[in-house]
Amino acid sequence: MVAGDVGPDDGTDPERAEAIAEIDPETLPHEMPRNDARKLLARIAFSVGFLALLIWRLPGVSIGDLVPEPTWSTFAWIVLAIAVHMVAYLLQTLRWAEVSDTLGIHNRFRRLLSHLLTGEFVSNALPTSFGGDIVRVIRQGNDAGDYADAFAATSLERLTGWLVLPTLSFVGLALSGQYRSLGDVTVVVVVVNLVTLGALTAILLLAGHERGAGRLVGRSGWRRYLGAVHLGIAAFRRRPLQAAKVLGAGVGFQFLQCVTVLACARALGIAQIGLVATLAFFPPTAVVQNLPLALGGLGVREAAFVYFFSAIGVSNADAIALGLLVYVVFVISSLAGAPSFVRGGFSGRSVGAPG
Repeated sequence: MVAGDVGPDDGTDPERAEAIAEIDPETLPHEMPRNDARKLLARIAFSVGFLALLIWRLPGVSIGDLVPEPTWSTFAWIVLAIAVHMVAYLLQTLRWAEVSDTLGIHNRFRRLLSHLLTGEFVSNALPTSFGGDIVRVIRQGNDAGDYADAFAATSLERLTGWLVLPTLSFVGLALSGQYRSLGDVTVVVVVVNLVTLGALTAILLLAGHERGAGRLVGRSGWRRYLGAVHLGIAAFRRRPLQAAKVLGAGVGFQFLQCVTVLACARALGIAQIGLVATLAFFPPTAVVQNLPLALGGLGVREAAFVYFFSAIGVSNADAIALGLLVYVVFVISSLAGAPSFVRGGFSGRSVGAPG
């Protein structure tokens, strides 16, 4: 079992004592994530600048074109998009739960869902220089008694997306001869997919090899975190059925993300974008928008939509509007994590509760 058993420490296990010391109430405040003002301002400037460049420099785009017509149909599709995205969060939590169980971290599903929604709230709705995954690691680490095991669970859960996203994109390309014949756009999609798969392969080889991260097992400090990832990969090798469950939940999660984009396209009346188009082009967009450049991917996502969807006849204005609406839907959906964040902050401990 990767994670230590949750329970009182008898003082006989040095590794357990070190893990508990990490989350001691006296030292925990120093471990809380803090905003880096320069990084935050840089991300905001990047997002605002990129959006301004798209709106004012692309032909046929004005701010008025980016606001959808307020009809009942528009609102119905937006509500559907939010509902689908909330179901996607449930599948993402299931994926995280399966990974955690494999690593020996046994949290209630409801508890993990609370942590995940809090992380999404931090990532999407709060102006921070760090991602919500850090909050997830801290909260689950407090529950499990070890930040390193929580880091491994979140890391491996996220890495499965690096396999699922390119796979869905290749399925979209396989289902449409048109999308396989878009010249440079098709090439870019294929390259992004292959680079993502190559990066995943390299990480798994390095983290899973005994001479890679395996050498860090039992070490202290930051090396213990990479050692925990190695032990997690080893655990999945022994339990292939569990790995299949994780991938299945991951496919469902990412597929529903594509359905969310499709519902947003319907809200805007963009007829050229169907399910196959979202399967082909949203996964590479999701990959590039997660690069630590913009705030919540804002600006990068819209530019990617312009590049990909304009190739199938979508206007620049509609592509930008779609990116902004997807962002709004993500933000609204993530507000479900606001109550948990207010109650427990980054650590997940209720305000005023003892450590």
